[in-house]
Amino acid sequence: MLQRFFLEVTQSQDSQSPERMALYDYDSRRLLNEIHGEEWRKLLEHLDTSEEGILDATTQDEPDGLRPLDMDSQPASNTDTSGRAESVGEIPQSAGAIELYRPPEDALDPVKTGRRKLWEIPHKYHCPIIGTCLTVEELRRIGKRFVWSTKERLSDYEIHVGFVSAAEERNGLSQATQKLLDKKFASTVRRYGKAKDQKAILALWSESLACGEVPSGLWALMSHPKTDAETMVLAYEDIHMLSHQIGAGQRADLKRLSETRVELNRVRHEFETFQRRSTHQAEQRERTISDLETALSDRQDACTQLEQKTELLQRQLAENGTSDLVERIAALSDAHALAQSRLETALSASQALRQKLSDTEKRAAELETQLAEREAERESLERLLTLNLSQQCEECPNDSCACRADLAGQLVLCVGGRKPLVEQYRQLVNSCNGRFEHHDGGLEDSHRRLETMLASADAIVCAADYVSHNAYYRTKRFCKRLDKPHVLLGNSGLSFFARALEQVAN
Repeated sequence: MLQRFFLEVTQSQDSQSPERMALYDYDSRRLLNEIHGEEWRKLLEHLDTSEEGILDATTQDEPDGLRPLDMDSQPASNTDTSGRAESVGEIPQSAGAIELYRPPEDALDPVKTGRRKLWEIPHKYHCPIIGTCLTVEELRRIGKRFVWSTKERLSDYEIHVGFVSAAEERNGLSQATQKLLDKKFASTVRRYGKAKDQKAILALWSESLACGEVPSGLWALMSHPKTDAETMVLAYEDIHMLSHQIGAGQRADLKRLSETRVELNRVRHEFETFQRRSTHQAEQRERTISDLETALSDRQDACTQLEQKTELLQRQLAENGTSDLVERIAALSDAHALAQSRLETALSASQALRQKLSDTEKRAAELETQLAEREAERESLERLLTLNLSQQCEECPNDSCACRADLAGQLVLCVGGRKPLVEQYRQLVNSCNGRFEHHDGGLEDSHRRLETMLASADAIVCAADYVSHNAYYRTKRFCKRLDKPHVLLGNSGLSFFARALEQVAN
């Protein structure tokens, strides 16, 4: 029977002897033995070099590629010029791994119809398929319907071995396993089913490895009708190396678990210390509360004794004829309380009068301000009326004739204002030697027209009580931005408008 092995040798750069040698069965990739140091040579002496498949060997770290080594040659004391070992008895200086020669994989039987069934896959791949694609709980659930329903509970390993053995041929257990695998990984199987050649299958397998979909990808690859023996070997090697990585990850997890346990013990110790300290503090607080309660009880007893002494003194005073004095003291106390109440009432009334006086003074100041404004408006109206009632004298050399406000031909734009007073606004402006235009403040006239009229006017008068908010703020911003003369009126009456014309003229 042909025996095929995989020999892995690890050697440091500064050492002549290997640090570790591991011997694996090629078909199952199972670790057969592991030796450290020089003892690895003894194992090679037991290999039958006459067996087919072990007659040739190759080393993988030579700069010129793979070179054959003669297994039958005796150990030599020196090496050739290239530094390559002449026999298996001497390890190359930089040897990393040695792989025994293995014949090519046997061709797979073609799939007649559909995909490849579990029992149609080579038996050496059943172990990684069962172990990677299905959990132990799933295997137990299937096994209960078959041979294990009446037996004692089997270990996880025994269940795994049983399924792997049953997968070699078609039977009830292998068919149930096939059905579960197809159902569990149906979407991935459909995706792999679109692949038509080995290149496409390997591309999908690489994607499955990258995104962590190894179980579904492995089953889809192994059961694909186009998968050949070489592709299965590549997938098998990836699973083998991935198991090493998972083992390393588990060791790292165990290390982190150990560190976490140490940290947990530290935190638990700190918590216990804190709990003891808190308990001690709580006991101290309980003692303090108890002491305070005792002191309070003593004070209450003292108060009771004082009350008793007071009652005794009152009785003694009554018995000694001092009741009249007590009555006078009570009457004086009542009189004092009444006087105090009257004083508080008087103070409240005085405060109210002071507040009323302050409000009256504020109102008087406001009325004086309004009166001054009305006087200014009246004077403006009187001057305008005097101007309108006086005779027009042509070419009068006196510029102050009839106290006239001269606008010097300026174009005055009125924004807003009462519509019935527009013509009177116009007459006032014309009588003051000015030109007049009106915009209703957005009631009917457009806001776009307002911009044009603002730009052409020399002065602007805006009445805030008859204008839209938009027109008011646009007029205000426009005049401030261009520093154009403007008057913002709070009232659109004639007197206010007349006063605004005087401000513009002056």
